[in-house]
Amino acid sequence: MIELTKETYSKEEVQEILAQYETKIAELEKNIADVETLKQQYAELQKVNVAVAIKNEMLKAGLDESYFDLVEAEDIKKAQEKINKLLELKKKQDIENSYKPNDHKPDDSYSVAEKEKNVEGMIFSKLSKIFG
Repeated sequence: MIELTKETYSKEEVQEILAQYETKIAELEKNIADVETLKQQYAELQKVNVAVAIKNEMLKAGLDESYFDLVEAEDIKKAQEKINKLLELKKKQDIENSYKPNDHKPDDSYSVAEKEKNVEGMIFSKLSKIFG
């Protein structure tokens, strides 16, 4: 800080003091602008960091990045909840889309006799098909 030691100052001395203050004010304004820019950059980096962390959690869970729009959230905990819900839905879909046999062949008399190891029943079944 500039100390004022005299009782009166000339116009040139006052202008010099004011010039020093204006220089300091300009430096402070520049510093404030730099800090604001850094704050904006920091906020952007935080958003990017959360997005990358969410994508990482998705990949760990086995989901591809096409689901990112559904999972995107403000923080990782909310995104993890959404990921878990998507995994549950995916499991249900996998179960519903899995193979379900629907045309079981009914047991005929030959296969029943074969399971019981009844040779006579097996022969009777074959003969009844031929002559029956």
